[in-house]
Amino acid sequence: MDPILAESKLAYHGLRMTSTDPDGTDANPGRARIDQIKFLIRTFLEDIGFDRSIHVVKDNDMKIAVWQYFQSLDLGEKNEKSVQQTLDPSVNFAYHGYTSLPFQVRVLGAIQFLYMFLVDDVAEEFIDELRAFGQNFTLNQHHNHPILAGLDSHLRNLSNYYGPYCHSVMIKGMLDYINGRVVEHKIKQSNFKFSSESRLMPMFLRTKVGGAEIMIHLLYPNSVFSEEEYVMQYFPITLELVLFIDFTNDILSYYKEFCLDDETGNFVANFADTHHVQHLDVLRYLTSYTPTVTKSAYEQLRNSPSLLALVKNFTQGMIMLFTAHRRYHLVELFADEQYLPPYNEDA
Repeated sequence: MDPILAESKLAYHGLRMTSTDPDGTDANPGRARIDQIKFLIRTFLEDIGFDRSIHVVKDNDMKIAVWQYFQSLDLGEKNEKSVQQTLDPSVNFAYHGYTSLPFQVRVLGAIQFLYMFLVDDVAEEFIDELRAFGQNFTLNQHHNHPILAGLDSHLRNLSNYYGPYCHSVMIKGMLDYINGRVVEHKIKQSNFKFSSESRLMPMFLRTKVGGAEIMIHLLYPNSVFSEEEYVMQYFPITLELVLFIDFTNDILSYYKEFCLDDETGNFVANFADTHHVQHLDVLRYLTSYTPTVTKSAYEQLRNSPSLLALVKNFTQGMIMLFTAHRRYHLVELFADEQYLPPYNEDA
């Protein structure tokens, strides 16, 4: 079998890359145009069955609990300001993505998401401490930054709510997430470019920086979905949900990252560079593939109504993380059509 075709089938989960501009004659090569982005995002949201009529529900009790938790860490004024900037999206995602779960589990989820936002947004300020986090965590040694000391305790505390399988997967996922963020920092710092021979690396790196396995396994607290009973019902859909999370992020954050923030080095760019295709080609494949793989997860859960309802609610909540918060600017993108509902005041 042709090696690139084999990679497409095995390593890229069915994504077979062919360019829409094989001669490189496009007047606007590389990045997708705004009208193309809007069309693909709208197609994706409709194909995946996103309910645009859902509005953000504010859970003030959750927000207070999460804020009080971070205040108790004595992070200092600057770090607390960073916490406040992503407090609302963290709480809202935990509420809408994990609606049926107990209050304390949703609070833990919001705390987890906020830590992930902090690692993503302000890691440059403590990158050396971040690089040592996994080793210090494993050896139960002191962390030199209050955010990381708090994260350490939080990860250990999850064992009180989750079984050994889910807990260990979330720890592994967080260590991968942090290491991936460190690698991204090194890529940016050294202006590193993947060679065309490193076709497998963009997908490998993507699975490290998305934190998807953490989000998935937060869905299964032992008090609701006992590992002994449910693990072999939710384990088979893990990869489908990982791809849903990672690719939904890539699709819905593309406008923010490339049109507004002029970012480089994310999955769409890396994949396009190593496969000699355009960003538009990658986005087109992601928007057509992601609804299919998500519906495959639904189909596998057809005989488990409680898990099916849980996962369907999660996918809606995950998409709302992007559509309902100013961080991603999607309401502005569709302002002329008013395709998405307006933001809440504190979105």
